[in-house]
This record gives sequence, C-alpha cells and structure tokens, in this order.
Amino acid sequence: MRVVILALSVASAALIAGPHASLACEAAVHLNYNEPVELEGVLKSGTGHHEAQGDFNYVYLALDKGICVDAPKGGGDDDFGDTGTDNPVDRIQIAGEASQKELPEGKRVKVKGTLFGAHTMWHVEEVLIDAPAVDGQKDGQ
Repeated sequence: MRVVILALSVASAALIAGPHASLACEAAVHLNYNEPVELEGVLKSGTGHHEAQGDFNYVYLALDKGICVDAPKGGGDDDFGDTGTDNPVDRIQIAGEASQKELPEGKRVKVKGTLFGAHTMWHVEEVLIDAPAVDGQKDGQ
C-alpha cells in the first residue's frame, strides 16, 4: 500500500510541475531566446527538406560545446518554438540578412544576433540566429 501511495505522490508531483520539469537542459552555457548574443564556431552547410519545395541547402554554426537556450523572460510560445531546449544544441542555423549573403563555410567566425526557435519547414535546426552579418564575411557579399 505504501508503494502505491508513493507512486501516486510522485506522479501527482510530475503533473503539477508540468511536462518540462524533469527535462532541464544541462550545459555550462545558458542563453535566452529573443536576447542579443555573440557565438563563435565553424560555419558548415547542411541539407534540409521542405515538403512542398523539396531539398534545400542551409548554413549553420557548429559550436565547440553544446549550449542550452532558455525561454524568453516573459515565457515561451510553442507555436514559435521558443519554450527552451530540452538538451544542449551544438548547431545554430544562420538566418536573417546573413543567410542571404555569401558565407565563409569551413571558417571559424563570430556571429552576433538574436536566437529564436524553429517554427517553419525552412528551419532545420532547433535553434536559429537572426544575424545581420557574420564576422569574417566580406562587406557587400
């Protein structure tokens, strides 16, 4: 009987705490969505798939170590993928103006911008950065 009561107590606590309570992301670095950040890593390319328009190429920043990205201070929104990462991520998809320019793939760079969560079929990685440019990128490209 005690085991059943204990099990029910644990299950009740999990329901009250919510579905993400036991999924706290563990990494040395925690950043927030919707706040300015500066990240360093190597630019690499990948292939995504859009259901209606097929395969496409994209560029991401490969980080040296995984980071956790937490929900914005005002709370996240499931529709916009910014409720926080459950596990550390080591790939950040380049978005914004920088993604429309020629990028130095294979090079170590710094990227300044704002993190946001994937919410369309064009978003391959769980976390993206809205960046105007990439340090190491030539002006006008």
